Amino acid sequence: MIGMVDYHMHTVLSDGRDTYEEMVRMAIEKGLDEMGISDHICLKPVNWALQMEDMPVMTSQILDLKVKYKDQITIRYGIEMDYFPGMEKELKEMIDSIPVDYVIGSIHFLGDWNFDTDQSLYGKWTNDELYEKYFGLVQQAAKSGLFDIIGHLDLIKKFRIYPESNQDKLFEDTIKTIKAHNLVVELNTGGMDRPCAEYFPGPKLLEMCYRHQVPMTLSSDAHQAVQIARHFESAVNVLSQIGFTEIVGFSNRIRRNIRLLKV
Repeated sequence: MIGMVDYHMHTVLSDGRDTYEEMVRMAIEKGLDEMGISDHICLKPVNWALQMEDMPVMTSQILDLKVKYKDQITIRYGIEMDYFPGMEKELKEMIDSIPVDYVIGSIHFLGDWNFDTDQSLYGKWTNDELYEKYFGLVQQAAKSGLFDIIGHLDLIKKFRIYPESNQDKLFEDTIKTIKAHNLVVELNTGGMDRPCAEYFPGPKLLEMCYRHQVPMTLSSDAHQAVQIARHFESAVNVLSQIGFTEIVGFSNRIRRNIRLLKV
């Protein structure tokens, strides 16, 4: 996979099944040029995120593996961090405490409700209201200046939750906000294996990203080694058909463009 990156994956230190080294070996086997490990960091107490006492373990293991496998693959140090409005100072302090190459900003909570894993409150609001709440938080995350990448942009559709009315203006405003604050959006192929059976983001939002010149990167959201680079061939085809010719890579939070090649 010449030039291919996979920047979103989780290990046993958060909610993944495999170790860092197992993930690295699989990424090499899959032929990736570059991989980024991005375990969950969440300031709310949850069992699917990295425990704070494990932070030194995460850092030491990733830095050691960068050196050990430097002749076989480029390893980037990433994190996936939940955005919570009003906690920007705490989030920034956490990010600044570790030598990351990039930070994925994600929304998994509406208030105290983790809509990504808990389906019990669907139906309390209309889907239009949920979309307004969710994309409003995405816009706040983009404006915060904390993140490099917006993770699974339309995650709210995961359980086949779709708006009752046309939300193009909300989508357009969100993409414009992401562009105005110079963020990257990931094409997260993990959505294909969720109930929605569609990439995050879907075709309409992908086309909006292209129209507004929002850069893209590639990610599998792998939670076990076998999922690394899943659905990448079709994802590259989709990006190419829309008109994208490059994806984005990161090092020390500095971006570079990578030519998008068919895989």
